[in-house]
Amino acid sequence: MTPTGTGLRGRAAAIVLACFVCQLGLGYMYLFGPLLPEVTGELGWSRGEYATARYFYFGVLGVGLATVGHLTARIGVRPVLVGATALIGVSFSLLAGIDRLWQLWAANALFGVAMAGVSDVVIAGIVTNWLERGRGLGLGIAFAASNVGGLVLPRVFGILTDDHGWRGALEILAWVGPLAILPFAWIAGGQAPAREVDGTRALASAALSLREALRTRTFWILFAALSLYFFFFVGMNDAFVASFLDAGMSRGEALRLYSYAVGAGGFSKILVGFVADRIAPRLGLQIDFALLATSAFLLFFLPNEPFLTLFLITYGLGVAARDVIFPLVVGNSFGEHTVPQIYGAMSIALVVSGSTGSLLTQTIFDRTGSYESAYTLYAVATTVMLGLLFWVRREVGTRGA
Repeated sequence: MTPTGTGLRGRAAAIVLACFVCQLGLGYMYLFGPLLPEVTGELGWSRGEYATARYFYFGVLGVGLATVGHLTARIGVRPVLVGATALIGVSFSLLAGIDRLWQLWAANALFGVAMAGVSDVVIAGIVTNWLERGRGLGLGIAFAASNVGGLVLPRVFGILTDDHGWRGALEILAWVGPLAILPFAWIAGGQAPAREVDGTRALASAALSLREALRTRTFWILFAALSLYFFFFVGMNDAFVASFLDAGMSRGEALRLYSYAVGAGGFSKILVGFVADRIAPRLGLQIDFALLATSAFLLFFLPNEPFLTLFLITYGLGVAARDVIFPLVVGNSFGEHTVPQIYGAMSIALVVSGSTGSLLTQTIFDRTGSYESAYTLYAVATTVMLGLLFWVRREVGTRGA
């Protein structure tokens, strides 16, 4: 039996659940922001020095995302998911023992390999292969897991740090989470079905190849949008806890607010997935960037209320919604069959934009003592990008594949 035409029920629902558990591993990326003040405080590094490690993480992750679609086609999904889950534990165990900058770089690079293996590119391929109806909701449910992990892990990290120090906390988290995820990685990878030959041919005929997509304006607009998203998200994500500590909050308060923002994103992915099945994907992406731009402007008024609450909502929703909306936009623009290759190629943006967002944000703070100039850059850039998204179109219907 092929998954073509199936909805979110039976074996398809079980696969989405397994994908959800696999994506809990992405929640580990939300620990780098809370870890910043702990590491810089003990080891005496500047925030800019700490941020240099993100070049190694995003450099490896960007290349990994650009190639992981081809890798899963070659060796299968199961070894990729299982291997990546194990590497989460190894990388965080190494991170717990750092005392030199190069060790931080190495741990970040290895973590980048792990994140590529459990990434949206891999999970989107599995869910898309299983679901024909309710695909947006399926993606939303699976991708909400990273926010659930981000909601829980920073709070757990804070509690464990109080009792065991940040090194002991990382060592515990390095093994508890990955060991729990491994069985589900095995299930998700082993049960991914193949489509019928005829169905595959029909789908392929309605999709542009990566080479053809590269010749369209839509590809480069979406590439720019993804680049800017990573610039804003990573820069703000790494500065989130530190910025609230600078405002006079306690570590517990800052971590609580951080987990709320991430948790709001988890809810939004399910909601966005449900809505995305009912509206044009381009409109969904425009709404997403409108939320991001709004959250960027609200940064200037923090931590005062009601701006703080509005920021947590708009930032959490905007950051998380991109995970669901972007694969749908890529599929709608170029055809679903080539989503892993085209979306993976666009993700090379992480190599520069993600790491630059973090380094530039922290360097601005080191030189000025404030994040305000970075906030201005975020607000202007997201607003300009929102306008450019009106030029995105469905390319697959305008040129031969």
